[in-house]
Amino acid sequence: MRFDQIEPWLREHGAEVQPVLLSGRFDAYLSAFPWEGSGIDWRDLPHRSLALAGVSDEEVAGWSRQTPVALHSHVLVIDSATEPGVVCRFADAMRDFELLSDRPELFICGVDLVNGEVQPAFEHFIERRSFMTLNAPI
Repeated sequence: MRFDQIEPWLREHGAEVQPVLLSGRFDAYLSAFPWEGSGIDWRDLPHRSLALAGVSDEEVAGWSRQTPVALHSHVLVIDSATEPGVVCRFADAMRDFELLSDRPELFICGVDLVNGEVQPAFEHFIERRSFMTLNAPI
């Protein structure tokens, strides 16, 4: 993530930077899926997809509300297993995920805040592939 560039967004949205360890745990979970190139191979996995070309923020929000990630008020956003991630509100992430990372691949998973502690739900995730597509298991 480009924290120097998104610091004002983080403050404005009450988002919190998370330890690299959490990004690594999410990446380890994702690594169990079949991969093709730089992303998950969805061919044999039940999923929903959204092509991002020409799609509005409202359309992305509507699509994302139909995924299991929407079961959570917050999410973890990562673009690398070796860098910190960000926890923010679900709606903020789905509206502004393109601002958070300039890397082609991005992963978002649901998070529950239990007594102020981050409890990730790695199985409820969305993958952004090559800036072009969002994919989520169903």
